[in-house]
Amino acid sequence: MAALVVVDVAGPVQADASGTRLDIFPGGATPSVFQAGMPFWIGYGFASEAGSVEVGGVPEGTHFELDVDGRWVALASDVRREGDLVVRRTECAGFEAGLPAGWHTFHGRWYDGGRLLLSSRVSVEFVER
Repeated sequence: MAALVVVDVAGPVQADASGTRLDIFPGGATPSVFQAGMPFWIGYGFASEAGSVEVGGVPEGTHFELDVDGRWVALASDVRREGDLVVRRTECAGFEAGLPAGWHTFHGRWYDGGRLLLSSRVSVEFVER
Protein backbone atom coordinates (compact mmCIF):
# COMPACT_ATOMS: atom_id res chain seq x y z
CA MET A 1 0.00 0.00 0.00
CA ALA A 2 1.27 3.47 -0.88
CA ALA A 3 1.80 6.15 1.69
CA LEU A 4 -0.47 9.09 0.88
CA VAL A 5 -0.26 12.76 1.62
CA VAL A 6 -3.28 15.06 1.34
CA VAL A 7 -2.15 18.03 -0.73
CA ASP A 8 -3.52 21.48 -1.38
CA VAL A 9 -3.92 22.38 -5.01
CA ALA A 10 -1.33 25.03 -5.91
CA GLY A 11 -3.71 26.58 -8.45
CA PRO A 12 -7.08 25.80 -9.95
CA VAL A 13 -7.27 22.55 -11.88
CA GLN A 14 -9.88 23.80 -14.28
CA ALA A 15 -8.87 26.59 -16.62
CA ASP A 16 -11.97 28.71 -15.95
CA ALA A 17 -11.68 28.65 -12.14
CA SER A 18 -10.74 32.07 -10.88
CA GLY A 19 -10.75 34.22 -7.80
CA THR A 20 -9.72 33.38 -4.27
CA ARG A 21 -9.14 29.88 -2.96
CA LEU A 22 -11.58 28.99 -0.18
CA ASP A 23 -9.95 26.58 2.29
CA ILE A 24 -12.32 24.14 4.02
CA PHE A 25 -9.67 21.70 5.29
CA PRO A 26 -10.11 20.90 9.01
CA GLY A 27 -8.00 23.32 11.02
CA GLY A 28 -7.43 25.47 7.93
CA ALA A 29 -8.02 29.19 7.60
CA THR A 30 -11.67 29.05 6.55
CA PRO A 31 -13.14 32.56 6.56
CA SER A 32 -16.36 33.10 8.50
CA VAL A 33 -17.42 35.82 6.05
CA PHE A 34 -16.89 36.03 2.28
CA GLN A 35 -18.09 38.54 -0.29
CA ALA A 36 -21.24 37.51 -2.18
CA GLY A 37 -20.96 37.29 -5.97
CA MET A 38 -17.15 37.12 -5.96
CA PRO A 39 -15.41 34.22 -7.77
CA PHE A 40 -13.69 31.55 -5.69
CA TRP A 41 -12.56 27.97 -5.97
CA ILE A 42 -12.05 24.93 -3.73
CA GLY A 43 -9.55 22.21 -4.56
CA TYR A 44 -7.68 19.35 -2.89
CA GLY A 45 -5.98 16.14 -3.79
CA PHE A 46 -3.66 13.31 -2.92
CA ALA A 47 -0.11 12.45 -3.86
CA SER A 48 2.15 9.48 -3.24
CA GLU A 49 4.63 10.15 -0.51
CA ALA A 50 8.15 10.61 -1.84
CA GLY A 51 9.73 7.22 -2.38
CA SER A 52 6.47 5.27 -2.18
CA VAL A 53 5.63 5.23 -5.90
CA GLU A 54 7.21 1.81 -6.31
CA VAL A 55 4.68 0.31 -3.85
CA GLY A 56 1.61 1.34 -5.79
CA GLY A 57 1.09 5.09 -6.18
CA VAL A 58 -2.27 6.67 -5.31
CA PRO A 59 -4.85 3.87 -4.91
CA GLU A 60 -7.94 3.76 -7.09
CA GLY A 61 -10.89 5.33 -5.28
CA THR A 62 -8.72 8.02 -3.67
CA HIS A 63 -10.39 11.37 -4.25
CA PHE A 64 -12.00 14.53 -2.83
CA GLU A 65 -15.77 15.18 -2.91
CA LEU A 66 -17.67 18.40 -2.25
CA ASP A 67 -21.27 19.32 -1.47
CA VAL A 68 -22.49 22.91 -1.19
CA ASP A 69 -25.76 23.48 0.65
CA GLY A 70 -26.47 19.75 0.48
CA ARG A 71 -25.94 19.50 -3.28
CA TRP A 72 -23.16 17.48 -4.88
CA VAL A 73 -20.68 19.59 -6.88
CA ALA A 74 -19.01 18.25 -10.04
CA LEU A 75 -15.24 18.61 -9.79
CA ALA A 76 -12.61 18.93 -12.51
CA SER A 77 -9.85 16.33 -12.04
CA ASP A 78 -6.15 16.33 -12.83
CA VAL A 79 -4.41 12.94 -12.69
CA ARG A 80 -0.63 12.71 -13.00
CA ARG A 81 1.02 9.40 -13.77
CA GLU A 82 4.44 7.83 -13.79
CA GLY A 83 4.04 4.96 -16.21
CA ASP A 84 0.88 3.11 -15.21
CA LEU A 85 0.86 4.48 -11.65
CA VAL A 86 -1.16 7.49 -10.51
CA VAL A 87 1.24 9.62 -8.45
CA ARG A 88 -1.02 12.65 -7.90
CA ARG A 89 -4.75 13.26 -8.20
CA THR A 90 -6.38 16.63 -7.58
CA GLU A 91 -9.97 17.84 -7.86
CA CYS A 92 -11.21 21.41 -8.08
CA ALA A 93 -14.55 23.25 -8.22
CA GLY A 94 -14.68 26.78 -9.59
CA PHE A 95 -17.46 29.18 -8.59
CA GLU A 96 -16.92 31.89 -11.18
CA ALA A 97 -20.14 33.75 -10.26
CA GLY A 98 -19.56 33.27 -6.52
CA LEU A 99 -22.56 32.57 -4.31
CA PRO A 100 -25.48 34.80 -3.36
CA ALA A 101 -25.69 36.56 -0.01
CA GLY A 102 -26.59 34.35 2.94
CA TRP A 103 -25.17 31.36 4.78
CA HIS A 104 -23.72 28.50 2.73
CA THR A 105 -22.51 25.14 4.02
CA PHE A 106 -19.55 23.34 2.46
CA HIS A 107 -19.06 19.64 3.14
CA GLY A 108 -15.75 18.19 1.96
CA ARG A 109 -14.84 14.50 2.08
CA TRP A 110 -11.41 12.98 1.43
CA TYR A 111 -11.31 9.27 0.47
CA ASP A 112 -8.33 6.90 0.47
CA GLY A 113 -8.88 3.81 -1.67
CA GLY A 114 -12.65 4.32 -1.44
CA ARG A 115 -12.66 4.60 2.38
CA LEU A 116 -13.63 7.88 4.03
CA LEU A 117 -10.43 9.30 5.51
CA LEU A 118 -11.52 12.80 6.57
CA SER A 119 -14.64 14.97 6.52
CA SER A 120 -15.18 18.67 7.08
CA ARG A 121 -18.39 20.68 7.25
CA VAL A 122 -18.14 24.48 7.50
CA SER A 123 -20.60 27.32 7.09
CA VAL A 124 -19.60 30.68 5.65
CA GLU A 125 -21.72 33.82 5.54
CA PHE A 126 -21.63 35.47 2.11
CA VAL A 127 -22.36 39.19 2.42
CA GLU A 128 -23.01 42.10 0.07
CA ARG A 129 -20.34 44.79 0.17
